[in-house]
Amino acid sequence: RGHPFSREILAAPLPNNFKETNLVYDGSSDPSRHVRTFENMAVLHGYSDSVCCRAFLSTLRGGALDWFHQLPSGSIADFEDLAGKLTNQYSSAVAQEKTYLTLMAMKQGEKESLRKYVARYNKTCLEVHSASDEVKAGGLIRSLRAGPCRTSLAKTPARSYEDVLKRCRKYINLEEMEMEFAKLEGMSQPEPKKEQNRPRGRSPRRSSPKRSEQRRASPRRRSGDAKRKKRDEWQRRPMV
Repeated sequence: RGHPFSREILAAPLPNNFKETNLVYDGSSDPSRHVRTFENMAVLHGYSDSVCCRAFLSTLRGGALDWFHQLPSGSIADFEDLAGKLTNQYSSAVAQEKTYLTLMAMKQGEKESLRKYVARYNKTCLEVHSASDEVKAGGLIRSLRAGPCRTSLAKTPARSYEDVLKRCRKYINLEEMEMEFAKLEGMSQPEPKKEQNRPRGRSPRRSSPKRSEQRRASPRRRSGDAKRKKRDEWQRRPMV
């Protein structure tokens, strides 16, 4: 069975300084992204169309490589043809295009720091090609958690999305500085004193008022009082 490349592609000489790229594609990711990345590399090295075809083949692995070798003999005439066939074959792996609605659905997490959220929002903006500068700026302000940064941006309208990012950076620094201060204050606070264990020996008993009354009213005490009373009466008795 013949090779899928045309005779012209196979006959084209490779440059003397040609090196295989580290790019790899196995059919499990977005094919259009792989094609764009390869094209940027090919432009950098000044590859001809035929060299691009042969260099691109060296990036295919697994199922993508098996697919290529099942193509009819001589069916690939140029790089545009090769890239188009690959993209159509793996169109199901094409990443869903993000729109301005993606930005409108974003929100800062309850415990997400301002730095992390702004970075996440900005990364999404790079993937939304149809969003205007005004939509990006408004989306970021609306999606921020209630706090000093959002209040400042709402009071004083930003001139552009870049202006919003610039003003957010000031509050990012402020937020991180306050976190550092909180850590230092926590380290400087003395540890609470541990309660000392009391000795296990018996504590001296204290007599209660009730027990004292019981002692005063004991039978022995009452017997002594009666004897003294009789003695006093006998002494006061008149002499005969």
